Amino acid sequence: MTLKEIMKKDIVTVTPEMSVKEAAKKMKDENIGCILVTENGSLRGILTDRDITCMIVADGKDPNYTMVKEIMNGDVVYTSPDTDIFEAFKIMAGHKIRRLPLKFDGKLEGIVSISDLAPVLKSEMDNFFNVEEIYHH
Repeated sequence: MTLKEIMKKDIVTVTPEMSVKEAAKKMKDENIGCILVTENGSLRGILTDRDITCMIVADGKDPNYTMVKEIMNGDVVYTSPDTDIFEAFKIMAGHKIRRLPLKFDGKLEGIVSISDLAPVLKSEMDNFFNVEEIYHH
């Protein structure tokens, strides 16, 4: 099974020039914990609720006057929608990330989170062990 089958296609984005407050409001309105930062259709970074907590709130910075580009992670790990779910899990575990943007031909196509992957991986593992059990009886 590939990520194409489980990815979220409705991607919520902000621009690097937006204020952190605007980004946080968009995240709240969409009920999401991370937002992708794009510029002219290109993926530039990722911003999480934890980034906002640690780099704005904890440091006493003003979210009205701090731009997304100042605190976003610009070194984004991504993969293709055609990536196998087990490979995607390895990428996420290896980089200790919970969200994985998906690009195809340089274009942002979707995103998957660990919570999207977990039930599918569990189901695949359950199926594998059921097959194993049948063959060993």
